[in-house]
Amino acid sequence: MANESAKEAREALAAVGRARSDAAVRLVTPWWYHPVLGLLAAALLLAVALGSPVVVIAAALLCCLGMGIRVGAYKENTGVWISGLRAGKASRWACLLMAVYLVCVLAAVVPGRLGGMAWPAWLAAAVLAVATVAIGWRFDEALRAQLRQAP
Repeated sequence: MANESAKEAREALAAVGRARSDAAVRLVTPWWYHPVLGLLAAALLLAVALGSPVVVIAAALLCCLGMGIRVGAYKENTGVWISGLRAGKASRWACLLMAVYLVCVLAAVVPGRLGGMAWPAWLAAAVLAVATVAIGWRFDEALRAQLRQAP
């Protein structure tokens, strides 16, 4: 009886391992996913740092629409959606990206709104866009590696 239970447990763990490996294979982010996210975030940052309230509202609405389309396309492509904040160890990359976003927002908005300088906003938007792509790729790699590991 004990051997039978142990065998069933091993088979169940093997099935979980296969499912995780299959998920890692399916979770291939399209090449355009992170660049689009970076451009949307950079555009919103520029609107907040330099635009009028109407421009900020329009940019926020367009950004939300773009995010929804992007997430929908990802779900259609892979069949799943995994939040960056609920991705286990891979979440550290999402947290790093949020920290970069915070620094870029402060670097853009303070000089833009308080000092009337536009160049820091443009520089921060460029850094934000590039960081989104670079960190996004690292997140993807970490998530797939994590899924390939035994449970």
